[in-house]
Amino acid sequence: MDRSPHGAPVTSACSGLGFADRQIVLRQIVDDLRNLREGVPDDAFDQYQALDRLLPMISASIIPISRADDEYWENILMELLDLRAAMVRLRTGAAETSH
Repeated sequence: MDRSPHGAPVTSACSGLGFADRQIVLRQIVDDLRNLREGVPDDAFDQYQALDRLLPMISASIIPISRADDEYWENILMELLDLRAAMVRLRTGAAETSH
């Protein structure tokens, strides 16, 4: 089980989740990514420009992503969890270097 920075659990191996639960998981991850993005200056990292475009696309695609077959769903979920983990590391690293 993976935990978001806010303590809400997100299961990394969740092929058995139904459509509604998949939507909840996706929304939680998108919310986590948005929260991680907030408070970071726009010019801090060039990568955030891509994230600023990606999050609305994921939000607009929650229903089709939730309907994906198990293999695609797991691949998408793992990529999003990896992105979230990278964002946490970047934010943590930026906070450590700013002191």
